[in-house]
Amino acid sequence: MKRLLQILITLCLFPLSGFATGQAGDVLIFKGDTLSLFSNPLEQYLDTKSERIFNEKKLEWTSTACYRGYRATWEVSNDSLFLIKVQKGCYSETPEYFDLKSEFGSERVFAHWLTGKTLAPKGKKIHYVHSGYDSFYEKELVLTFKSGILSEQIEYDNSKSYKSIFTENQDSLQTFIYTNINWNKIPDLKDESIKVFVTIQSSESLKPDSIQIIRGSENQLINEEAIRVIELLPEWDVYYRQEKVYRMKWTIPIIFNEEKRKKYAR
Repeated sequence: MKRLLQILITLCLFPLSGFATGQAGDVLIFKGDTLSLFSNPLEQYLDTKSERIFNEKKLEWTSTACYRGYRATWEVSNDSLFLIKVQKGCYSETPEYFDLKSEFGSERVFAHWLTGKTLAPKGKKIHYVHSGYDSFYEKELVLTFKSGILSEQIEYDNSKSYKSIFTENQDSLQTFIYTNINWNKIPDLKDESIKVFVTIQSSESLKPDSIQIIRGSENQLINEEAIRVIELLPEWDVYYRQEKVYRMKWTIPIIFNEEKRKKYAR
């Protein structure tokens, strides 16, 4: 097997779903626009190969944001998808490229192996997720290919998404929570510090829902106060993905101690 395929197969053994860091996407040239591609069509090609070479040693162009170790550039021309270059690594001021002609017999490779959907985000980033390709964008372009031929294209508008001040500015969330606690209901905690963990979920309205305590206090008054304060939140995030409401969960820790009382009690 030629060197490009040997290296790329090794690098593609790491599953993207397990990444704990946002990944750099491939590049897609489509209708004159250069977009990020949150799909890696080259992996489907490598999966069709019967011969596999395993090498546990990470090569020098891998990184936490580029676990596959390469960035491919694709172009849709006449409704056909072509691989036009493959960069070693994802970030370099002086990038090196694999020689496609020596590896594939052509400098422009028709992606005949690709059947399925690809995703290209468009517009502004709505919310960053520190994992794989999970960040949210204002628009999503979904292209469906059958044996490398474009069969369908849909652009989704997620602009109804909304970012709350409480997720944009963590200080505002802390201030809201602790100034709205009714400290008169909380007994003298002396040197004790009690943590209550509350989960919430975004919904189609500005108010969070599914408010629950996942770890609370033995004192039920403290648990009830934690829930009451979170229910007072006037707004929270609203997210859309592919024009459908996307429900996302958060865990909010609330600390009850005398230091907080002294700082925030009215």
